[in-house]
Formats: sequence, C-alpha cells, structure tokens
Amino acid sequence: MGKDMRPFFVMPGSALKDLREELQLLNGADASRTMERYGFRAGVGLVRTLGLECTDIAEAKAIIEQVWTETGLSRMNIEVINEAEIVITFNESVEAENGDHCDFTKGYLAGIVSSLMKRKYDAFEASCISDGASKCVHVLTPSPTFPKGRSYGLSEDETRRRFLLEPGTSYLVESSTLDAAYEMYKDQVEDGGTGMVLSREYPEKVQKTHDIEGALLWLSYERGKRFAREPTDIPMIYSEIKNFLEANSRAVVLLSGLEYLISQNTFMKVLKLLQLLNDRVTMTGSLLIIPVVAEALNPQDIRMLERELKVLEVD
Repeated sequence: MGKDMRPFFVMPGSALKDLREELQLLNGADASRTMERYGFRAGVGLVRTLGLECTDIAEAKAIIEQVWTETGLSRMNIEVINEAEIVITFNESVEAENGDHCDFTKGYLAGIVSSLMKRKYDAFEASCISDGASKCVHVLTPSPTFPKGRSYGLSEDETRRRFLLEPGTSYLVESSTLDAAYEMYKDQVEDGGTGMVLSREYPEKVQKTHDIEGALLWLSYERGKRFAREPTDIPMIYSEIKNFLEANSRAVVLLSGLEYLISQNTFMKVLKLLQLLNDRVTMTGSLLIIPVVAEALNPQDIRMLERELKVLEVD
C-alpha cells in the first residue's frame, strides 16, 4: 500500500451531527467553515485512496455519481456539468434534516471534483432544505486562484515552481534542500497569505538567501536576541505558532529545523507538538510547511511523521 493509499470508512449520518455539535462547542460560528474544510479534505482523500482519475468532464460525471453512491450521505442529481459550471441537487440531505446547512457536503463535493479535475473548484450552496427550499442546490465553479493544469502537489512552469496547497493542511516536504519549502511559502504569501518562518538559520541569512516576507524567528539559545526561541521550550513554540494561526485568516507557517528540534528534545515530544499544530491548522484553515531530509532521521520516525502529515516528495 502506497503512502496515499489509506484505509477509509463510510461515516454514518448521525456522526456528522455529533461532529458539528462538538465543533460548535469549541469554535462557535467557525464550526461551519471547519465542517466544509474537513469535507474538502475527505473528498480529496477519497479520490486519492481509490486511485480515481478522469480525462474529461464527461468521464468525471460518471465517477462523481459512482463515488457519491458509496458515501451513503444523500442521493444526488447532476443537473449541469461543463467546463465552466457544475450544478448538483439533492432532494434530501443528512445534514439539512438536522436543521443545518450542508457544509460538509459542500466541501466534500469540492474536494472530489477538485481532485478528479486536477484543478481547484469552489463550491456554493445556492439553496438548502434547512432554509425551507424544496431541495439543496450546490454550484461548483473553477477557482480563480489556481489556473487549470496545476495539480495537488508540485508543478513547474517556465519561470518558477508553483504549488497548489490545500487550506487546513500540514505538509511534510521531503527534500534534500530547503528550496522547495521556501518556494511553497513564498507562493502562498505572494497570493495574500500572512507568513511566519521559524528556522534554525539566522533570520538575516534566511532573508538574504530566500528573499521572503513575514515574521522571522530563530531556533536558538541566544537569549539576547528578541527573535530567538529556545528549541527545548516546546510549549512556547507551540503557543507562538498557535497564536499566529488564530490571529491571521490566511496564516502560512514554515517550520524549518525539524531535525534540530528532534536533536534538542525527544522525537515523541516533537511529534506531539506537530500533532497539536496539525489540529490547530485544520481548525483555522491555515497552512503548515515542514521541510525534512528523510535520510537524516530514523526510518521509523519518518513513518510516524508521514502518518500525521501530508507528504510531498520533491526530489
């Protein structure tokens, strides 16, 4: 089984209601957005797990219908499907029958279509049964943020590398150099994200080498520098990143120096830090980019990291 081939299960409809209630207790009004982001990730994961591919929009229609039948959520009708627009309706809805908007469904549809078409699609719920409509109507259109042809991973054009990254995701970038991770970071910041870099390298060197914007922090025991953060103070590092993620709507954090952090602590302590950060990234719809040289770590440790984070192999 490959890295992206993971077991999956069909979630009962009642579990969506329970999940929403938990999120409402934790996040209040943000619960709907979290449900949508979670749905998107689930849709992308489903297509990847099943190894599904399509060559054109007509083939996508058949695959979408087949995949949706397996979910057990609701029966769908694809009313319109072309390059510019996809309109999908539901005469019944597991989410709407609880009086909620179909946020998970909306994200799930967008994730499935985006992964199949290898292009980011935005979804909009034009009407919902929970509002008194006769049916739920979802409209999906190609996102203007990412042009056609960019895939979920690394692509390259004539001028520079570009990455299509999924909001609410933590990426483990396996590469022999830091270049790809910094390009990913720059790409997101230039597109309107707010960035922060926590690096083993001295900030002035990072700025000079990679020409980046955003807050620059240094993993160092040098207490005389206001931008230095002690590598063994894991609670402080977590708090620093957590606060940044929560304070910015499109936060992008590059954590460079994972091997150094592990050498200064224990692997399990750093793993727990990444697990907590990954949860926070998911809830805030942010991005966390973590470069690593896989050969520098214990193979068992790498496998544990790969289970927790989304892997991008660059070399």
